[in-house]
Amino acid sequence: MTNLREQAIFVLSQNNTNFDLARILIGQFLHIMQMFYSNTNWVEFKGAVPYYSLGIRDKPLLGQAPLAMDTCLSCGEELDIKCEDNMIVDGFILTSGYRSGQDVTKPYKDPSVYRTGKCSHGGPRDESSSSVAALGGINKDSTLVSLSPHSHLHQVAAQAAIEHTSYFFDDEEYGIRGIIGTDKFNNLLQLKSGASLAFIIDYSGSMSNDIAGVKSVSRGIISSKVGTLEEPANFIFSLFNDPLSLNMIYTTSDGDDALRYLDEIRVSGGGDCPEYAMTGLVNALAVCNYNSELYHFTDASAKDANLGVTVLSLAVLKRVELEFVLTGDCARRKRSTEGGDNRNRRNRRSTNGEDLYRRLATATGGSIYVTSKAGIAKVAEIIKESVKTSSVTIIKTSLPASDENVTFPVDQTIRQATVKIIALDRTTPMYKLYTPDNTEATSNVTVYDLGDGILLVKVESPTTGVWRLARQGSNTWEVEVTGQSTLDVSTTFVKLDPISGFEYEISGRPIAGENATVILGIPSSDDVGKVDKVILTDTQGVELARHGGVIQVASRADSLTYRTTFSLPVKAFQIAIEGTDKEGNQFLRLRARRIVPVSIDLRLLTLNGSLYINEQLSVPFLVVNKGDAGSNVTVTIRDDQNFASTNIPLEYMLEPGQSASGDFTLQAGSVAGLISTVTVSASATAATGDEFQFDVVIVSTEERVVREEDDTIPFCNVTSVTGSCDVTMLDPCVCSQYKWSGSAEIRDDGFGLYQVTASINATGSFRHDNFTLGYNGTVSATITGDCCKALVYIIAVDLASNTGQCVFDLAPGLTKPFQSCKPTTQPPDAWSNELVIIVAAVGGAGLIILVLVITVVIVVIKGRGRKKTAG
Repeated sequence: MTNLREQAIFVLSQNNTNFDLARILIGQFLHIMQMFYSNTNWVEFKGAVPYYSLGIRDKPLLGQAPLAMDTCLSCGEELDIKCEDNMIVDGFILTSGYRSGQDVTKPYKDPSVYRTGKCSHGGPRDESSSSVAALGGINKDSTLVSLSPHSHLHQVAAQAAIEHTSYFFDDEEYGIRGIIGTDKFNNLLQLKSGASLAFIIDYSGSMSNDIAGVKSVSRGIISSKVGTLEEPANFIFSLFNDPLSLNMIYTTSDGDDALRYLDEIRVSGGGDCPEYAMTGLVNALAVCNYNSELYHFTDASAKDANLGVTVLSLAVLKRVELEFVLTGDCARRKRSTEGGDNRNRRNRRSTNGEDLYRRLATATGGSIYVTSKAGIAKVAEIIKESVKTSSVTIIKTSLPASDENVTFPVDQTIRQATVKIIALDRTTPMYKLYTPDNTEATSNVTVYDLGDGILLVKVESPTTGVWRLARQGSNTWEVEVTGQSTLDVSTTFVKLDPISGFEYEISGRPIAGENATVILGIPSSDDVGKVDKVILTDTQGVELARHGGVIQVASRADSLTYRTTFSLPVKAFQIAIEGTDKEGNQFLRLRARRIVPVSIDLRLLTLNGSLYINEQLSVPFLVVNKGDAGSNVTVTIRDDQNFASTNIPLEYMLEPGQSASGDFTLQAGSVAGLISTVTVSASATAATGDEFQFDVVIVSTEERVVREEDDTIPFCNVTSVTGSCDVTMLDPCVCSQYKWSGSAEIRDDGFGLYQVTASINATGSFRHDNFTLGYNGTVSATITGDCCKALVYIIAVDLASNTGQCVFDLAPGLTKPFQSCKPTTQPPDAWSNELVIIVAAVGGAGLIILVLVITVVIVVIKGRGRKKTAG
């Protein structure tokens, strides 16, 4: 936690801050902190008071229970013992619950013989809680006792985590806000509009005839946002050129500063073609926020087309839409810096350069606009519409020559509808638009002819119902209908973690043919009557499947959340949501991002350390063939700082269900603070186009800091013991009559002592000499107790959080008592049948006792819901 906090502060202190990496580090810190309150005994001792020392360097931590110390008593419904009071740790000593499936195994104690042992996490997914003593658990993850044995403390643990989170961000001395400043803090938490507005601009010499139009478009977009509720979190300019060293990135959250930087952009460089267009995209994607829109202006093909996989991986990861404005490419014209303009001599079909841009736009739900330099200003109208925060997509489809009509529903929340038509042959589209009563729409309609086959039709205050767009002619169109509305739907695919039982968002791409759960989020509960269907379409708008079974689940009072599960198709799809508004009108919302199911699963494993300057770091991965046929799988790595010491792909022949592991190596240079987005991708031999799996990790170069360390465990020596406990003295009914005492000396030869405590119960006592923090002398301690607590530990902790111990075992080799007094002579830690032993011990009188006990048991069982009806 200390390292995570310090790494986050270091990343946030850089000029071009990578907020994504900072959020990842802070998210990990906060997650571990929440786990601490949920899965340790801190809350049982301290309640909702936070443990502020966690994660702050030079703040010593409290002592931990020794390996030999039993910390819990078996509990659970099967034993008819509630888990609320199952902890048997005396003294303020920290412990946590072991959990099956992790790399640390709970020490085994046979639950049929022992009723005490180490604590478990607990819950149905923790096998250790039902197979190793002590049974039960202590987690406070939920309010359900079936999942969390200490569910009664869930809210207390949550409150402690909330208070600690506030401290982490806002404490006057240690809070992140005060350390990094208010502006960066606002960007970190995206307290303004969450999205970035990014411009990726080709500023090579051949753009001399275009740059004025590009700047005019960008200026108009920025000016329309500054000072409004739609102002983005930040503005990003990624300029690309050739050679690669001329590429640059600039980020600002100040609109006026963005306009100043835009005005200072000047074209430079030669007229060669192509350019480093993909690198410009990668640089912008590395620093932009999630759910942003990126606008790419160029007249050239991509020289670094091999980075297309990296671009698409990052765009999919961040749910970014890529919009391309092309005024040419290398196949259409001979580039010149002397003002020659051959862009009007275009082919009627796509070129290789345009194909790459089109594929990226389609995959991310964006668009591509092929226009002339004169048409750039007109395209600005489309871009202004798309960057409105209230803009929603209703349909996005291809209208082939064989079809004549496109229909779309308008619900009561649509204040303005915009129909965008792009004719692929770049001729002016001829159309008619019909209202729900099948009359041609003429009122409140504004038409913008943007040239190059692009038409924009705006309808103010459209009537509710199903509208129809009719094509006049036979050319192929791309049609997109958007609206200004408060009714939008977010979609998130999640999968179940079999170990924790929690659902997590799918990273990378989903697996074809597997069941997937999609979570639908609607920000305003005032707009929706019900959600009926999830519709899957291909990228041409053709319906692939329609799924019902949409279930509403708990959410915030002002929003709605739904979920449904279905089998994923084997081909790429888009997802649309259909339902009705409050008045019963049909609504339709499309998430235009292309989802590509694949047959390969890829996971980056935990990095073993940090990337220190002039050192190497291994990036391990695991790849699995989830398909139904053997396949040759190719795994590659790319990073935007060229840290990967080799770009040679690794190949594996994998049969169905077979996995393979491998690793790549990153080599850091001599500069600290460089941040690299590392993308590892995997594809099967038979895969085509965008059918690849990917995973992403962000790393930062650091200077290795050598700190003085203290690994010396505090010394604790028992100097005297008076008394002992034999088996008769351990009887819970008489153990308090037998006293014992002892003394010990504690010393630390490292950073000095921090805490000395003992696991003594309420009937005992523990005293030690007063000492100052960091004391290196000898501390004397005395302890007293009785045979009810015949095993006691003295725990000594130093300022480096090293823990030492003394053990007072007054009954070596004997099992120690744990229960209150009962009339029995059985060994105190055995599971023997109590009632049978009573009969054997007391003879004939035992019959009466036995009957009485059975009567009590039957009453208790009936009181618990008649799970059993006979003794």
